[in-house]
Amino acid sequence: MKKYIRYIMYVLPLFALAACMEEYTLDDIPPTAEEAGFSFQSTEQSDNILRFTADNDFFLMNWDLGNGSSGTGKTVTGTYPTAGTYTVTLTVFNKGGSVSASREIVIAETDPLLLDTPLFNNLTGGADAVEGKTWQVDATRVGHFGVGPNPSSAAGDFPEWYQAQPNEKAGSGMYTDRYTFFLDSFNFNMETNGFVYLNAAQGSNFPGAFDPGVGDLSAPYEAPDGLKWSISEPEGGYPELTISQGGFLGYFAGGRTYQLITIEENEILLRFVDQANTGLAWYVRLIPEGFVPDEETPDPEPEPSGDFTLDNLIGDGTKAWKLKPAAGSFGVGPRAGSDEFFPNGTDISGDRACLFNDLFIFNQDGTYSYDPQGDIFAELYMGVEAEGCQSVDNLADTPGAAWGAGSHSFSFTEGTDSSNAQITVTGTGAFLVLPKAFNGGEYSAGPPDADKSVTYDVIGYSNEEGVEELTITIDVSGTGAVYWTFVLTPDTN
Repeated sequence: MKKYIRYIMYVLPLFALAACMEEYTLDDIPPTAEEAGFSFQSTEQSDNILRFTADNDFFLMNWDLGNGSSGTGKTVTGTYPTAGTYTVTLTVFNKGGSVSASREIVIAETDPLLLDTPLFNNLTGGADAVEGKTWQVDATRVGHFGVGPNPSSAAGDFPEWYQAQPNEKAGSGMYTDRYTFFLDSFNFNMETNGFVYLNAAQGSNFPGAFDPGVGDLSAPYEAPDGLKWSISEPEGGYPELTISQGGFLGYFAGGRTYQLITIEENEILLRFVDQANTGLAWYVRLIPEGFVPDEETPDPEPEPSGDFTLDNLIGDGTKAWKLKPAAGSFGVGPRAGSDEFFPNGTDISGDRACLFNDLFIFNQDGTYSYDPQGDIFAELYMGVEAEGCQSVDNLADTPGAAWGAGSHSFSFTEGTDSSNAQITVTGTGAFLVLPKAFNGGEYSAGPPDADKSVTYDVIGYSNEEGVEELTITIDVSGTGAVYWTFVLTPDTN
């Protein structure tokens, strides 16, 4: 499935600022509007593709291109497929402050070739689709609606915390609504068939809102005529689809701008932030009206691993395990053993080396130790200031300090012909591989629960030609919807 590049938030490093201070004069006096002036000219590709150049040099220059896109630096390029007037704004910064300057850009004619893109064609059906393209919520497949953290966790952009089952929201209005996008004049039509589905926090905005019996609220609603749509493509981010006032898609959570995580001929995955609780991001999957997705063939259930024993786990009395540095060894998916949600077949051992040197040590006396080898892959829920590989010392004096190196206890349950072997670690901050995951949930903030037990199912074990692999999994949804799976190998050192 083709996906657009993940949007990466970043800050300008201090050392880069220092370098710029040598190159540019950082006066204490704020810049003037005249100093923030800029010029533009059409490019060789099209009169509707313009190159903008700032008149002066500043250590930071931000552009609003007036078409929903933005940029940074002295020179940027903006694309304007349709005729109209656009306001372009340059904001420049020096040591004394900042100032903005704007110019109106008039595009005389629409360039149809710039509209003939996969993004527009997938959404609208293209120039030949005079009746537009109509979409509906993909009600029959798991995960057509759900919620996850905002910002997204290291697991990726998907409904990590909850995924609706097929037709789970029947009767809410979500499945009967239709959304038609036209390339002509960027028109949009929302057919509500009488009522819509919305977040409970938005009920006061919809007279007559009621409990549909499937969670949240439904409300009688007829969308206005004359609705429009627009798309912007932020630098380094997902395309963003915006519906004009009065229209929305699937589930109203207070906003009308949607990140297009996936947009293909027969599928769109939308992500949008809950305006009443910005720590949540909602997801809705759309398919063309009348389209019947191919029936998904689930992965075969892993065979019970009754051949894995306590002796395999502890060896001669003490045995250390670590993540196998390979694709599929660390992942999250809708089934045990799957990494479909993240990282979907990618080997992340190079990008997150600090995960793959951690040691998980089991001893004959029932003690279990976690040794991070000096570094950790930390996330914001642990209380650190930034995500990524970093010194384990950064956990000191944070709510997640208990997730650092430590000793706990463990128990082992033998598998049978019909049940998996299980490994249970117990203690404040006890975990295997991923601190945030526990049975039926994931931590959104530290500290970890005191003396908590976390149980992992053994779904695979092999020892061919002296090469051991142990596959464990944990259901973090409690409903069989989201699993984390890890493949471990003994530490030969």
